[in-house]
Amino acid sequence: MPPIPWIRIPSPGAEQRAPSQSHMYNYTYWAVGKTKVLAILYLSIFFTALVTLYVAVSDSSQFLQLPHVHGNIRPRYDAERPRAALISLVRNSELSGIQQSIRHLEFHFNSNVSHRYPWVFFNDVPFTQEFIDGTLNLTSGEAYYEVIPNEHWELPEWVDQDRFMNSLEYLGSVGVGKGWLVSYRHMCRWNSGFFFQHPRLLEFDYYWRVEPNVHYFCQINYDVFKFMRRRGIKYGFTMDILDDARSFPSLWKVTQAYLGKYPDSLHPKAELGWILSDKPVLPSGRLDDRGVGPLWKERDYNGCQFFSNFEIGDLNFFRSNQYKGYFDYLDKKGGFFYERWGDAPVHTLAVAIMLPPNETHWFRDIGYQHDVNTHCPPDSSETCSCEPTEIDSGFYKLVPPESPQKRPKESCIKMWLRSQR
Repeated sequence: MPPIPWIRIPSPGAEQRAPSQSHMYNYTYWAVGKTKVLAILYLSIFFTALVTLYVAVSDSSQFLQLPHVHGNIRPRYDAERPRAALISLVRNSELSGIQQSIRHLEFHFNSNVSHRYPWVFFNDVPFTQEFIDGTLNLTSGEAYYEVIPNEHWELPEWVDQDRFMNSLEYLGSVGVGKGWLVSYRHMCRWNSGFFFQHPRLLEFDYYWRVEPNVHYFCQINYDVFKFMRRRGIKYGFTMDILDDARSFPSLWKVTQAYLGKYPDSLHPKAELGWILSDKPVLPSGRLDDRGVGPLWKERDYNGCQFFSNFEIGDLNFFRSNQYKGYFDYLDKKGGFFYERWGDAPVHTLAVAIMLPPNETHWFRDIGYQHDVNTHCPPDSSETCSCEPTEIDSGFYKLVPPESPQKRPKESCIKMWLRSQR
């Protein structure tokens, strides 16, 4: 077999002569062969770089998509990622309902590779293996399954049990929603004053509350937690409605007493007009829009409240001495058991009293449904799978016809919007 011409090397001292036609052919063939070798070499380097890049991306995705855990493993975060969690108080029997909620929120928000926030599930009893197996593979982030401490889900020693039982019977007989349920009282109390104290949440700064059997209708293409942090927002909601005032008849009087004892709890820029009854007229004839100063003592709570089954909040606000002091004061009065104080009016009053307006945000762009109440943003056909609702749609739905509650002249959300000016 003749030697390959493009790798033939002349021997030293070989006679120098003008290249013949055959030598010119050999040199040309050698040059073409060299070009092919270099091309193969460059392609090998290129594909090696691609493989290296793929491995690097795969490793980084492993960082973002952490394994599902329900032990004492601390989540890892990148430098800019808010310390946030999606939280849910849910029973074992509500598995199908929470599965629906998880699927909706994962699809519209959390499955985004830059999100994938952990889920924290709370229960007053241990979760069953069926519940864990039925939720674990639905979440794109870690999943934690926590049991509420007994002392946060039992009747406090200062509560008169006979009076409590009478309250259950009375509120049930007059038709106050869930007024006869003992577990509902514990739930409202826990959501008002204990959820943010649970050890699992101590490593987080923000939370998004998720209830079973809710619907999310809109694609959320931004990080709500980064939005909250960047703008200094402490509390976010999607509905501002009325609830049956027969469930919290003394809540405002107790709150007034608290403010009288701790006046520094009232933020100097607080806007209370939207949660109080019709405006009193000052001697000058000027209307008091803010509802602050001594005149708030003369006005009643109108029942407007943020629909707290959807809320995105700053946990450090609830951990503040002011909020914890307010809750402790309410708790000692027994209204969570003698009446049916809900976490929604408690959160609403605290936010209105202790925060300036610019630290509360209406997530109007997030379509949401819980039971009979629905919110769907306007001009949302490209991002939402719902029919747009009126700005104040259904704000009176939770007040039964038999309630003597006075309906405000304007809807709660319109009054809240006016307070933001």
